[in-house]
Amino acid sequence: MSNKFNYYSISLVCFVILVITSSTLKAQGLEKIIVEKYYLAAENDTKIEHVGRLAKGSVTYRIYVDMLPGYTFQAAFGVEGHELSLNTTTYFFNNFLYGNSIANQVPKRNLDENTVMLDSWLSVGGASEGNLGILKSEDNGYETVVNTENPKMLQNKSRKMGIPLYEQDGLFAGNPKLATGFGIDSIIGMFGKVDTVMKGQSFKTSNGSWACLGGVEGPTASNRVLIAQMTTDGVFSFELNIQIGTPGGGFEQYVARNPVGEEKLFKGLIYSSSRKGK
Repeated sequence: MSNKFNYYSISLVCFVILVITSSTLKAQGLEKIIVEKYYLAAENDTKIEHVGRLAKGSVTYRIYVDMLPGYTFQAAFGVEGHELSLNTTTYFFNNFLYGNSIANQVPKRNLDENTVMLDSWLSVGGASEGNLGILKSEDNGYETVVNTENPKMLQNKSRKMGIPLYEQDGLFAGNPKLATGFGIDSIIGMFGKVDTVMKGQSFKTSNGSWACLGGVEGPTASNRVLIAQMTTDGVFSFELNIQIGTPGGGFEQYVARNPVGEEKLFKGLIYSSSRKGK
């Protein structure tokens, strides 16, 4: 049984039309995978433990799929021979007061409180209820979230994290599409309202995905779609496999290792923050 068949059996409702109508295409719509250091937790950010234990020095990473114009992000998937994983040598931070495992379910009205903006979650473009995610460098600074804690939190301006959140927060008002999980119900809870300091957490699947029904384009002309936000003080790493839709109604699959058939090897799908410059 091929990897493609296993994958489509997971997400048949999402992609049956694509399977029927797609043709073999040589074009490559995936430009790169962008890992943004969204925030670096300072001492003041760790003071409120009743919303989740955030360690000083924790980095909030955002993962973007950067595509050519007209292409859409459809899914991040794991199948036999192509495991998908998100890993840390320590633990992923969850804000268990207002956070959630899916970005769309994080309330927009609570983003100005404590460390809600640093919650770990999966996404297909959203960064909260009513907000899409964009690179801080693409944000015009309009309606930036102002933290309401006393003293204010999320005020770090270290050069290691680029633009401070109080200047450009990487949020773009809009109606994000919902991430739909297939075969990951038993593991997605690790990004829910869970308080843990377990060492060495991993989100892994060889038979599951999170996907967007119909696909989704990025909110700006650069066509970058935010697919996950992860916060940890450990070494963060991932191996991803993704499917994107073509302008003509087909699809392309990119894998981290050992491509078969029409799958395309893409080295940017493997990442570790332990590497120099990461």
